[in-house]
Amino acid sequence: MNRFVFGPVPSRRLGFSLGVDIIPRKYCTFDCIYCQVGKTTEKTDTRSSFFNPENIINEIVGGVRTNPEIDFITFSGSGEPTLSEDLGAIIRATKKLVSTPIAVITNGSLLNRPDVRRDVAEADLLVPSLDGVIEEVFQRINRPLPSVLVEEMIEGLKALRLEYRGQIWLEIMLIHDLNDTIQHLELLSETVKTIGVDKIQLNTVTRPPCEGTTKGITEFRLSKIQEFFGANTEVICGFERRGVKASERSWTETVLTILKRRSLTLEDVVAVTGVSRTQADQGLKKLVDEDRITKRFVDGIVYYLANE
Repeated sequence: MNRFVFGPVPSRRLGFSLGVDIIPRKYCTFDCIYCQVGKTTEKTDTRSSFFNPENIINEIVGGVRTNPEIDFITFSGSGEPTLSEDLGAIIRATKKLVSTPIAVITNGSLLNRPDVRRDVAEADLLVPSLDGVIEEVFQRINRPLPSVLVEEMIEGLKALRLEYRGQIWLEIMLIHDLNDTIQHLELLSETVKTIGVDKIQLNTVTRPPCEGTTKGITEFRLSKIQEFFGANTEVICGFERRGVKASERSWTETVLTILKRRSLTLEDVVAVTGVSRTQADQGLKKLVDEDRITKRFVDGIVYYLANE
């Protein structure tokens, strides 16, 4: 089983994405109330070299060569990827070996640092987040380190836009009764305009969140907020493509590797592995019976998560 690479994952924004996890679980600058990975155990803003970059690169290249339908190599996973001081070097080395586009999904907390901006600039696509522009809202949703201030995050995004020539897709996670008020949305919209991102992606809580009381907003509300932000805004939608069928052993390894980093529905598993709905259901029931995964219900939908 791979240690650093997982998937391909059916990403709502990137198609089939080969995930790359270069951070130990769960090192992050935030402890977001909606995080599906779980509570942050190591809250830090210190960049480190956590793993051997050569081992990571070898797994990435192997993953791409065995999964020709991959649309993106995506750095995300169990923590904040920009905490790895090897990020830029790994991306540069990978691009010399494979032609698949590379994306970095980041919470954006360290983009005010020039060294971090230099590293992420090696990628083809950046997907930072900005959930709150009022400090109180930011603190309640993202629960950052005391050293991370929302004003500095915004300045970091502006500096990134000036230096980076690739695409920036800004994700906004909308939480019921926290950052979806008209007052906050107006401020958020004005702030995003000053940054100049290529696309705004609206998301809400659908998968099991870190804090059980965290609630998403309705599809109708999302569509109205989409109109509020303008033409370059989209609501992140579902996923329909199917992966390539795998043997039972590799099916299990693929599913477990992903479930350690994010929850999946039965339909997600079908999309990832390419098996029938009946086969996926039987495989998941077996893993539940073996106490390797757990079922959780969110708004009537069943999600599967790996047991620790």
